[in-house]
Amino acid sequence: MSFDRSLARCSFCGRRPPEVRRMVAGPGAAYICEKCLQTCNEILDDPTPFSAKALELASRPPVVIAAPQLQEQDLPSIPYEPVRTIKLELEQKQQGMTLMLYELQFYQKHFELHYLWIRPPFPAGFAFVPRLIFLVKDNTGAEWAGDRGGMMKTRPELVSDPNLVVYQGSARFRPLPSSEAQTLTVRAANPLGQFEGPAPDLWKFEITL
Repeated sequence: MSFDRSLARCSFCGRRPPEVRRMVAGPGAAYICEKCLQTCNEILDDPTPFSAKALELASRPPVVIAAPQLQEQDLPSIPYEPVRTIKLELEQKQQGMTLMLYELQFYQKHFELHYLWIRPPFPAGFAFVPRLIFLVKDNTGAEWAGDRGGMMKTRPELVSDPNLVVYQGSARFRPLPSSEAQTLTVRAANPLGQFEGPAPDLWKFEITL
């Protein structure tokens, strides 16, 4: 599998040489420039789960990069059916927005949290929908941070209020909780909330496994 390195640009900020001096190559077409790498190191050194720099990085629009195509025989075998599913009916409201957790799915090597985010529409011309970011902690002290490959899509058929829009999302975490885990504490943050005044509180949910 090959990729034209002359087309390389940072997967986090979209800049390419000569805008940046150095980049670190990852798998396929993934790269990170020295400036974004410095930001990531500062985030890792900050003990705050939802630091200002982490929220700013999460709120950036996605960088679309043409990735090398995998042949069908090269595609990994992924189990699409969860091993266990827990139905949830958890809902919290704040500042005109509602976050609903409706399903927790366990797969062989990861688990997924599925949710609905109901809020006023983003302003016209807004180029992307920022994903919510999560911090999950179980009763044994194990933690999972970030969205881990989460996705989000608009579900206009789920709302009749023209002043609201529904986004359906999921967040993926790995590894699985241990057999000793009995509860999960889920905290969620809106990355764009840091720019609002006053900044909204974190959503917080308790899930029994």
